[in-house]
Amino acid sequence: MRRYTIAAIIGALILTACGSTSSPAASNCSKTWKVGLVTDVGKLSDKSFNYDSYQGVVNAQHDSSLCVQGRAIESTSENDYPKNIGLFVQQNYDAIVTVGFKLGDATIAAAKANPSIKFIMVDNADFADKTPPSNLLGLLFKEDQPGFLAGALAGLMTKTNKIGYVAGLQSVPPVVHYVEGYKNGAKKTNPNVTVLGIYQPESGAKDFNDPDWGKQQALTFFGQGADIVFGVGGNTGNGALVAAKEQGKICIGVDVDQYLSYTQVDSCLLTSAEKHLDIAVKAAVADVVHGTFQPGVKTFDISNNGIGLAPYHEWDSKVPANVKTQISQLQDGLKNGTISTGVSS
Repeated sequence: MRRYTIAAIIGALILTACGSTSSPAASNCSKTWKVGLVTDVGKLSDKSFNYDSYQGVVNAQHDSSLCVQGRAIESTSENDYPKNIGLFVQQNYDAIVTVGFKLGDATIAAAKANPSIKFIMVDNADFADKTPPSNLLGLLFKEDQPGFLAGALAGLMTKTNKIGYVAGLQSVPPVVHYVEGYKNGAKKTNPNVTVLGIYQPESGAKDFNDPDWGKQQALTFFGQGADIVFGVGGNTGNGALVAAKEQGKICIGVDVDQYLSYTQVDSCLLTSAEKHLDIAVKAAVADVVHGTFQPGVKTFDISNNGIGLAPYHEWDSKVPANVKTQISQLQDGLKNGTISTGVSS
């Protein structure tokens, strides 16, 4: 189980208007590598996707062998993406990490215009010309796999045969992969289950950042008999977790082990569908420092520990042994290829 240090949490949360700047981990560095990160509109306060991606930069900074100085800039709207990337370009950063599918176009344009800077995109590798610039790396994750495992668990744990999900934007492929995996996993272990769900409207005004709306959707599903909800949409999904906590229902987190990152809802969290963003980002930053950076695409899945299902924590004694065994068997099947999530990438 990965745990966040107090120093790492403070590093991620104490921000100025344009992010946080921290000193490199060691004072005997012949070169300090400046690494900037631009969030999506969910910001570092989402306790999941943006937060954990920045943890990768923070962890690189705390690694004395890397000599990294990290900084984050939070985006408020899509119009901020080129501007925020440009701020790091103007300050001659060595590497820029952009977090989220929607930052793809701005990142690719900046990479082409600034070949001396390394760019790392999280959750995007949609290269229009199919040949990425030599300074651009896309990090992708098989979200359908943790989604499938979370759904399989929900299908086994529901008492009402109704479960739900509150998701972010349907235009964002990783969100869809999570959801489709969740639905297929639930049907795999419980053919009688009904899955209630909704995607956030494509309004653009509160992308992934509307917890009030997310909470209301979850309350609606609980009113229709659902007893478990999967929050899969940043702060929007977090609203569903809050509803579950308040209603005494079961909730499932996303992207990180939210039992650790979102302690306000820890008692309702059965597990979280994880993708190990911090590990992937730190590894990419280390490659920049070591001169081993490779452009193109890196995909993380269950076979390389890129995804996983978080521990049951407070629910551990409430999950029957036969359920734990079934989930372990599904994990093994996904890893050795004998089981498919049924979701095309």
